[in-house]
Amino acid sequence: MRYTDLANAWERSRLGDRSLSALQFKDKATAQQAYDVLFPKETLTERKVLSKVAIELKVPYEILLELLDRRVSLLLASESSASNPCLWNLEDILKMRDAVIAGDYSFLALSKQMCEIDAKLFWASTIGEQYPISTLKFLKNLDSNISPDIIAASRGFLTDKEIINAIYTDVNLLYDPKLWYQKPTAALRKRRWIPWSKHKSIDIEIYQSIPNNGVVSVEYNKEEGIIIERAGDIITDVAYPNHPQLSLKKRFSKYAETHSDEMAWPMTTPSWDAIIKQKDTIRFPNTGAFSPTEYGGYILVKDSHIHNLRLAAYRHGDTLEIKLQAIDGIDEFVDVGFCIVYILSEKSSITFDIERILGSNTEEVNRWKEIPEDVCIVIRVSSPFVDRRTDTLSASSFVEIDNDMGISDIAQYVDLVGVVNE
Repeated sequence: MRYTDLANAWERSRLGDRSLSALQFKDKATAQQAYDVLFPKETLTERKVLSKVAIELKVPYEILLELLDRRVSLLLASESSASNPCLWNLEDILKMRDAVIAGDYSFLALSKQMCEIDAKLFWASTIGEQYPISTLKFLKNLDSNISPDIIAASRGFLTDKEIINAIYTDVNLLYDPKLWYQKPTAALRKRRWIPWSKHKSIDIEIYQSIPNNGVVSVEYNKEEGIIIERAGDIITDVAYPNHPQLSLKKRFSKYAETHSDEMAWPMTTPSWDAIIKQKDTIRFPNTGAFSPTEYGGYILVKDSHIHNLRLAAYRHGDTLEIKLQAIDGIDEFVDVGFCIVYILSEKSSITFDIERILGSNTEEVNRWKEIPEDVCIVIRVSSPFVDRRTDTLSASSFVEIDNDMGISDIAQYVDLVGVVNE
C-alpha cells in the first residue's frame, strides 16, 4: 500500500468522512504498518519539533508560535512543496519517522519530498496528535464480515496487534461474546446493571436480595466448570459453560444439587412496601440464559423513589391513612395520593408528631382531619412511579417523618410527575 493512500483516507476522515471505506489492506503486514503509522508508540513533543524547525529556518521560536493557528501538524505541513504525492510505501514512512524521532533529518529537505496532505499525517504521527480515526474503529474496519461486537469484546483479552493477527490468520482466536462458553475465562467480568424505573421493560416479578452493598466478584472454578458470582460469602449467580442456555432459576437449582453455600435465590417480588424496606441491595435479574456481555438486569435505587411530601390530612382507624401533597410553584399544594400505614410503631411516630405540633388528640376514629395550610409536616414516602392516569403515587409506602424539613424541602409537583419521563 502506498503511504499517500493512507494519508488521503486520514485527511478525508479529518474533514468529517467517517466511512473509512478507503482503508482496505491486503495482508496482515500492511494492516499492522498502517496501524503503526496512525497510532505510534513513540513520538516527539511539539516543542522539540518546532525548536528544531526554528533553528533550521533561522527564525525565533516565538515567531513559529505566532504562526500557529490550530494544529502543529498543519503548520509544519504548510511548508511541504512537492506538487505530487510521495512514492513511499508504509515501510518507508515508518523508517522516515524513526529517523525524525532520532533527530537525524532536515525539515526543509523532508518537506520538499511530500505534498501537503502526505505531510499532515506524517507530522501528526510524529508528534502524536489526536487522530480522527480511533484504534477501535480502525480494527472494526479491517474485515466487514466480522461483527464489530466481536472486535470490541476481543480487546478485553487481546492486544490490538493480536487482533490484527487473528483477523488475517485465524478469526477463531477472537472472542465472540455470543460464544462465551467456549472461552469461560473470558466471562469473568462484572455484568452491567441498570437503575430500574417504571419504563424499564423487564420482569420485576422476580427479585434477588444482594448483601455486601451489591458489590460482587466473579471467579471461574475450572475443576468443576462453573462461573461463580459472589457478594461476600453469598452466591448471587452461577453459569455453566457446558450448559449455556440454562435459565437463572435452573442454574441456581443445578448448583444447589451439589453445593451447600448460601445463595441469593430468585424470589417472587413481594409488595412495594416490603421490598423498599429491605436493607440489602435489590436486583431485578435477567431471568434468561447467562450472558457476560448483556445487562444482568436492574438495580432498585431506593433513594430515587423516595419523595418528600406534605402531610395534608389523616384518618385514624385500624390503619392510619394519610393524604399527601406536593408543592406547585412557590406555595400552592397539589394532592398526589394517599399512603396507608399499618405498622403500629410507624403509626405512633406520625401521631406523636401531629399531637406535638398541633396540640390535638389524634385518636378520633374514621374521620378525616385536615392539617392547616400554614403547618408543614414532611412525610418521606417511597413509590415506584406516578400513575399517569390519575397523577397520583402508585403503591406509596411510608418511610419516615422528618422533623428537620420544611416547605422548602417538599417535592415540586412538576418534578414528581417528571419521574415518569426519565
